[in-house]
Amino acid sequence: MNIQVSVEKPSSIRRKLTIKVPALEVSKRFERTLGEVQKTAKLKGFRPGTAPLSIVKQFYGADVRHNLLHRLIDEAFQNAVVQEKLKAVGSPQIETGDEHKTGAGEHDHTIDETKDFTFTATVDILPEIEVKGYTGLALTKDSDKVTKEDIEKTISQVLDSQSSLTTVADAKAKAKKGEFVDMDFAGGVVTEKGLDERPGMKGSRLLEIGSDQLIEGFEEQLIGMVKGETKTFQLPFPKDYFEADLAGKTAEFTVTVKEIKRKEMPELTDEIAKQVGYESVADLKAKAEAHLTNQKKTDSDRKLRSDLLAQIIEKNAFECPQSLVQAQTRALANDVAQNLKSQGFNDQMIQEAIGSELPNLAKRAENQVRASLILEAIAKKEDIKVDSKDVDAEMSNMAKSMRVEEDKVREFYLANPNRRDDFEYKIREEKTMKFLLEKSKIKTA
Repeated sequence: MNIQVSVEKPSSIRRKLTIKVPALEVSKRFERTLGEVQKTAKLKGFRPGTAPLSIVKQFYGADVRHNLLHRLIDEAFQNAVVQEKLKAVGSPQIETGDEHKTGAGEHDHTIDETKDFTFTATVDILPEIEVKGYTGLALTKDSDKVTKEDIEKTISQVLDSQSSLTTVADAKAKAKKGEFVDMDFAGGVVTEKGLDERPGMKGSRLLEIGSDQLIEGFEEQLIGMVKGETKTFQLPFPKDYFEADLAGKTAEFTVTVKEIKRKEMPELTDEIAKQVGYESVADLKAKAEAHLTNQKKTDSDRKLRSDLLAQIIEKNAFECPQSLVQAQTRALANDVAQNLKSQGFNDQMIQEAIGSELPNLAKRAENQVRASLILEAIAKKEDIKVDSKDVDAEMSNMAKSMRVEEDKVREFYLANPNRRDDFEYKIREEKTMKFLLEKSKIKTA
């Protein structure tokens, strides 16, 4: 496509392209597209494909212009990126400067096939990172040794899964931390006019005292209560409470204890071990230790890598493309949403949780983008590449871990060029991380 491009630099990682498609090119594309429509156009009084071009233009011209505009923008932008040798990321912001209202206050864009078509595209580009200070870093690796206490804690969790709740028979027994209270409760927000009752602060619940499931101070108010007792108390909502309209306000609750229950833990026996999928107590302990060893090693390695990247990021400041950060933030938010949904959260609860967590997600996303860009820069500087042996080895490892045939893994990733690129990118990232760890000074805590 014949285009003219001028480039402005709003920042080190943004480019504003002014792209002009000459009138002759626009006209040719319009006539060609209109001709394609003519071949299948169904107009009253004409057999399909026989209506004169002038009549086809009269009926379909507006649609053709609209569709042509979007095709020209996409194609011209891609050509401009190649022509100017830009490493563009994310979607560009497009402005045509030629809008007309289509009704209901909405705007649409159109094109005049007899004139030059000019638009601007503002897009992020990858930063040029002169990475430095990434070798010889001093790191401390957490110990992955499993203690007796670790194993006992895991076994306690297994026994807890087989525990049962029994009702406390003594009507005068006072609720204690670690016990469960079956209660009715109702509450609202304290205002100058009185209590503003809220439907969402009312209901029945079985609550473990000390589990910190409710706002700070609520569970402590239950300590010492007896069956049948009713109590009214006030508590402040935290200033950073996830429901903004409640944050910092004073809540009032009225609670009635219906029953107090205690958790009864079973004795650790071979029979209990078999009920949870193990051959014996010895088998349970052995597998608990193996699981903990693997988990601690994984956690230790993850933290070591995180510390390594944090040091390199601190030594290499650069402007980060916000389009990549926003895309990664959306990906992290989607992961959180899927996790909460699997736990039974409804859509409103998920939206509120993500809304309160969004600043943290954005910060994590930016760190991940920075780390990824730095690793790519190091790989380029150190000439770290991925060859066929690397691909074959990773394919084999994935097939084993997923317990599927290697041919199926190979077909999935290699049949699609984008998937293959992503696959090789991850391998190169891992090779770069191993290179950095080998070049670091690591001691074990």
